[in-house]
Order: sequence, then structure tokens, then C-alpha cells
Amino acid sequence: MSNLTKKTFALAAAAAFATATPLAVAPDLAPVAIAQNNQAVDVNKTASLTIHKQEGDPGDATGNVAGTEFIVERVQMQNGLNTAAGWKEAGDIVNSGADAATIDTTFTAQNVKTGADGIAKFDNLKVGIYKVTEKTNGNYTVAAPFLVTLPLTQDGELNYNPTVSPKNQKLDPTKAADDANANIGDEITYTVKAPVPAGDVLQDGTRTISQFRITDDLQKELTYVADSAAVTLIGAKDGVDASLQSGDYTITNNGQNLTVEFTEAGLQRLEKLRGENPGLTAQVVFKAKVNAIPANGQINNTANVYVPNRENPIPTKPETTKDGDQDTNNTTTQYVNVEVTKNLNGNAVEDEKTGNGAEFEIYPCAPDGDNGYAVADGAEAIKGTATANDTELATSFTAQGGDVASAKAAVASGFGMQLNPTVQYCAVETKAPQGYLVNPDPQLLTRTTEGTDTTRPVYTVAVNDVKDNIWGRLPATGERTMLYILAVGLVLFGGGAAYQLSRRNA
Repeated sequence: MSNLTKKTFALAAAAAFATATPLAVAPDLAPVAIAQNNQAVDVNKTASLTIHKQEGDPGDATGNVAGTEFIVERVQMQNGLNTAAGWKEAGDIVNSGADAATIDTTFTAQNVKTGADGIAKFDNLKVGIYKVTEKTNGNYTVAAPFLVTLPLTQDGELNYNPTVSPKNQKLDPTKAADDANANIGDEITYTVKAPVPAGDVLQDGTRTISQFRITDDLQKELTYVADSAAVTLIGAKDGVDASLQSGDYTITNNGQNLTVEFTEAGLQRLEKLRGENPGLTAQVVFKAKVNAIPANGQINNTANVYVPNRENPIPTKPETTKDGDQDTNNTTTQYVNVEVTKNLNGNAVEDEKTGNGAEFEIYPCAPDGDNGYAVADGAEAIKGTATANDTELATSFTAQGGDVASAKAAVASGFGMQLNPTVQYCAVETKAPQGYLVNPDPQLLTRTTEGTDTTRPVYTVAVNDVKDNIWGRLPATGERTMLYILAVGLVLFGGGAAYQLSRRNA
């Protein structure tokens, strides 16, 4: 017998056996006999049952829940509820639990969904005992199946048309990824936050959370870092001790699949805390190592939260837009390819030269007033590989492939670079082709090609250099002052470029 049935039946039994006392067994409803009643039950009377589905904790409804489907089935009985034997039989059915009740197959089960007002009404019911089952509705919790007698005794009177109001909580677990510049061999830190459900609550305040489990099936390109998972409870009120003991949960994994499951002791801890702490949330933080980058450049990850009475788990969503598209369940780490085209005075080829040999690094950047874009002090260059199938990481990429005969520009390509779609990135030239000056201005990358199932998105930009021809155009004779001025100007220009590089590499 479940704890829920034991607790309910113990409260109801004393009144249920002696006289014809209508009773209801249901979490959040009024799951006990409402005192003895000596009124005769009219078994020929037509009854109805109205379910008002509300959002919130028991005793604290915050709104109606539409679209929740309920199934009402008649339970088979040998005796009528107009007899003591019938109520004794009803008590035995309650004692065995809703799931063990024998369904009367001569009665056609009724399925009704709640409307915008949260109401689902079941009409034309005969006097008897009924099993009510709630179906899964989005991310809402689900009440345990319950038994209800028609009629019920309310305020000393028989009510053949009662209304019951089970409560739901909407649970929106989230997952975040701390993955900045993570590449092959690096670790991503994931954080899963799973709100704790209210559980099945009886009229006497007894609370039962029959299961609470968090699972995470990692994509094949990831491996769970052994012993990295840390489990805590957050969201409790100030001053509340919400610490967990090692015996409150178990952690299992096989390298790809991580499971955190609360034990009986842990569930009791949740039951105790959840009543006064509606914001109580289980947090699991763990690390995963990046083994490879998939062809489409996406490492997607979704955790699942298992709560009582639901057929299916509740999947996590990205905690922020930085962690992924919040219209999907995937927390995503996005890898892309980058192509920096090297132009010389605006041309692919100039004076029989190409931009081959120019070198670039990629940095996160931000608008810098009227001065284009700037790289933040201390920002790290983004890692990638210089060839598509090479796993050796680099942060500097060399322009190559330029061809004079075909007027083809040189391109610096970086593969498998971890760029977040919500962040801006710039290409910064660190070495110019021979005979040209380094362009000191960060150049904004643009996402020009979207990825497919088998290809990565591509970011591009063209960086232009000008000739280093100041000294070559100075007069052979002339004012020494002019030479000094030009010399100082060249030093300042070079110093500005050096300063930009020092800021990025600080």
C-alpha cells in the first residue's frame, strides 16, 4: 500500500465503516470522510462531478489551467452505496488504492479537457465510486489518480454534484552552459536547475513526493568528467537550512549518461522543505569534456526531470538566450568556420602580389563609438584549427590560397571556432603581407552562411591593407624637419597598432 493510501485510509476508515458516509480520496481535495451522516443515499439519482483545475500550491491558487485532460471511470462494486455493506466495500477499495480498483467495463469512460476557466465537468453519472485520472499537460505537475464517491457529504448534506479543485505547479527546469572558448580537450560546465514539485498533499498537510530524478544524456562528442557533479538545494527562504547529506541522493554515470536520483531519505527532506519554500530548486552542476566537434557544429544538450505521476519527464530549456534558443529545449554550444579575406588597397591582387602570409586572430568585440569596434582588455583569442580535419588547436590563422593569375584573394580560414550567436566577434590582423602595413582596426565578422545538418555556419570579413610606401616616396633631399615629422608619424602609427595588440594579449 502506498504512503498516500495508508494516510488517507487511516483518516477515513473510522467513519467509513459504521454508516453510509460518502468519502473522497484525492490529493489536494478533501480526502477524508466528512463526519457521519445518516441521510439515505438515493441510488437512482443522477450525479455529476466538476473538476476545477488551478495553478499553484495547495491552498494558494494563482490561476486556472486550461487543456488538462481528465478521465473518469466507474469502479466496479458488488453492493450499493445505500447500504452499510456498500460503504464497507468502498473502504476496502480505498484501502487497496486507486490503481488497484477494478474498473466497471459496462461504463464508458468519459474524457474531458479543462476549458479556459479550468473547468472539466462530467455529467450523467450514477451513484457510486469513481476513479479520476489526470493526463500530462505541458510542464505542469500531475495529481495522482484518486477515488471519489458520488454523492459526497459537504456541510452535513449529501452533494450529488460536487466540485473538487486539485492544484498544479508549472515546472520550468533550465540548463546553462559555461562554454566560452571551449574547444577539443576543454571542459564545459553545465548547470541544471529543477524546481521541486509540491507533491501529493493531503488535507492534514501530509506531503508525499514519490520520485524526483534528473537525467542528462550527453551527446557523443562529450564525456562526463568523473566525480564532477555537485548537488545542492537553492531557492529556500533566508535562514532555512536546505543542505543535503550524501545519502539524500545517488549519482550514477557511464561516461555519457548522468543520473541524479533522490533516495527515500532525500525525498523526505524535499517533502519537509517544500511546504514552506515554494521556490525550492534542486541544482546539479557538472563538467563534460569536449572530445570532437560535430559536422554541423552544434553540441546540443537537454536534461530531463522526472516528477511524481507524470507519464513523461519535463525537459530543460536554455536558461538564457546565450545558452541557446529558448523556443527549443536544447542548450547549445555552437562551433563555426571563419573566413578572413585579405585585400590589398581594396584589391585581391596588387602589383603581382596577394595577401598570402597575413595573420589574424579572432576576438569578441563591441562597438567603440565612432571608432568602429574594440576588443576588451584581456580578451582571449578564439581557438580553432587551421585545417578542417586537424585537431591541433591554434589562435592565429594565416591567409593563403591567393593567386595572381586568377586574381584570387588570399583567405585566412579557421575551423571549429566556438562563437556564441549572441556575441559579436572581430578579426584582428597581427601580421601584414610583405610591403604592407598591419590594419590596426578590429573588423566585425558577419554570419553569411547558415549551417545545415552536415555543415557549420560560416562567418566572414574582408580586411584591407595599405602599402608601406611612405619612406619610398620621400624626397631624396629636402627639409630635415619634414623627415622628422614623417618619421614621428610612422612611429605613432606603429605604436597604435602595437597598443591594440598589447590590449588584446594583456
